[in-house]
Order: sequence, then C-alpha cells, then structure tokens
Amino acid sequence: MPQGTTVTTAPSSFVEGFAPIAVRRRGAILVVEDRDDVRQGVAQLLELHGYVVFEAANANEAFGHLESSPHGIALILLDLVLPGRGGAEIRATQLANPELSAIPIIVVSAIERDMADGAALQAAAWLEKPFRCDQLLLEVQKHVLQ
Repeated sequence: MPQGTTVTTAPSSFVEGFAPIAVRRRGAILVVEDRDDVRQGVAQLLELHGYVVFEAANANEAFGHLESSPHGIALILLDLVLPGRGGAEIRATQLANPELSAIPIIVVSAIERDMADGAALQAAAWLEKPFRCDQLLLEVQKHVLQ
C-alpha cells in the first residue's frame, strides 16, 4: 500500500512574520456590563441584528454562562469596571482556562486603552464609551457568524 507524505505545521503564532487573522465563530455573545441600561441596550441592538445574546451584570453571572456553555459563546463584550471582580480579573481567569481561553473579547469601557493593561487583556478590539452602534456592530461582525 503506498505511503503518503507527512506534513508538519505550526500554529500561526510560531511562524515568524505571520499575523493571525480573526476567526469568525458561531455562537452567542456574552455581554458583561453592570449598568442595566447599557447592557440591555447593547443586547437589544445585537438581537435586532440576528445575534443570540447572554447578559451578565457581574463576574459570577459571566462565569455562570461560560461554565454552562463554554463552546456556545463566540464572543465576550466586557466592561472593565464591575462590582466585585472587575473585567481584567474576569479576562485573566478566562485566559487561564483552556476551555475558555480561545473566546475573544471586545473591551467596552469608559477606561481608555492607555490607562488599562491592554496587552494583558489580549482584547480583539477596544471601544471606549460612549461608542457608536455601527462601531460595535462592525467589530462584532469580525468575530461572530450569524
């Protein structure tokens, strides 16, 4: 029986000069925001555009959604200023969990990127409040399939 050729590949992060592109995922969007009006408004906007949305007002609710459906979340919209554990702590915990670490985040916060440790957050995008709805939708479309 003829033998095939073995090809060894490396993840894109190991190939010098190659920048990985955003991978669009199928699934829900988790909106983590403590202000009810902002969270509900963002959720309604996304639902009107055909996305499935889960809402969380704090870290406990966010991890409840992530743990109950780790493969069902395609993207997290994350505010950094939350009661109790903040957004940076949520992200650090998420990145430390192999089941959750591949889920990209978009930071949606009043904190400027320069003021936060943006490198540690490894955010796919950063939207400063107030943001425009079309900006949010454009960033979401880069990461989530409808």
